[in-house]
Amino acid sequence: MRKLVDVSSYNGAVDWKKAKGYGCEGAILKIIRKDLNRDKKFNENYTACNENEIDWGVYNYSYATTATKAKSDMELVCDILDKIDKTHFEYGVWFDIEDKVQAALSKAKIAEIINAAQEVVESRGYVFGAYTGKSYYEEHIDRKLVKCNNWWIARYYNSNKRMQIATNPNQEKKPAAANVAWQYTSKGRFPKTISNGNSGNFDLNVLYKEPVKKKVEENTKKPVKKKIVYYPRYKGKSSSIVDALKSLSINPSKSNRKRIATLNGVKNYTGSAMQNTRLLNLLKKGKLIKSK
Repeated sequence: MRKLVDVSSYNGAVDWKKAKGYGCEGAILKIIRKDLNRDKKFNENYTACNENEIDWGVYNYSYATTATKAKSDMELVCDILDKIDKTHFEYGVWFDIEDKVQAALSKAKIAEIINAAQEVVESRGYVFGAYTGKSYYEEHIDRKLVKCNNWWIARYYNSNKRMQIATNPNQEKKPAAANVAWQYTSKGRFPKTISNGNSGNFDLNVLYKEPVKKKVEENTKKPVKKKIVYYPRYKGKSSSIVDALKSLSINPSKSNRKRIATLNGVKNYTGSAMQNTRLLNLLKKGKLIKSK
C-alpha cells in the first residue's frame, strides 16, 4: 500500500521534494483542462516528479457525453504523453468520470464512453483506469457493460476533517469497488505547508496495487516495438554532463547533446543547467536513449 496525492493547478506550486520527504510515494497529475489545453501546472509537476524520483500517472476529468468525444480527448492525452519525459511514469492514464453532464445519461451510454476512452489509451500502449466517486459508481456504472478492470474510487468517510498524510485511513470504510486505489480525503495535509493553493489541502489516496494492462487475446497481433538502446550507466560523481559523456567515450559536443536531448524528450535544447541535469540524471540511471 502506497500513499499518493492527486493534483492540478488548483493546488498551486507544490514543493515535491518536501512532499516526498513527508511520505508522498506517488502522484496522479491532471493533464488537460476542459478547454483541452494542458493543465497550467502539468509541465511543472511531471518535471518535478521526475527530478525527485516520484512515480506518477495522469488523469483527465472528462466532460465527454459521446464515445467520439471521449476518444478525441484521450487521443490528445496520449499525444502529450508520447512527447514528454516519462522517466517515472508508472501509474497509467485515469479517466475521471463524475460530472453531472454524464449523470444525465443512461448506464449504457456511460459504459460506451468509458469503453471508448479505454480503447484509445490501450491502443496507444498505456495502462487505463477509471476514477469516480462511490455513490456515482453505484448509481451510474454497470460493470457488466464496462470493460475496465482498474478502479480508483473516492469515498470521504471522516466528515471531511483534515487528515495528515502519515495517518492511515480506516480500511473498513474502503469502497468494495476500489480494487486499485482509494481516494479517502480531500483535506489531506502535510506536517508543514508544501503548496500555495487549495489552502494547503490535498486529495490523499492509497494505492493497493499498480494498474494492470488488459490481457491481449491470443489471436491479436501484438505491435512490434522498436528496441530502445541506452548509453552505459554513468557511475561517476561529476555533476557535469560533458564530463560524464567524455568518461564514457561519448561525443560531448553541443550538437550531439542536442540530438541526445531531442531523443530523450528534452525540447529546444540550449545547454541550460536544468536541461543538462535532466540528461545527467537519465545517464546515471542507465536510461539515456542512445543517439545513432
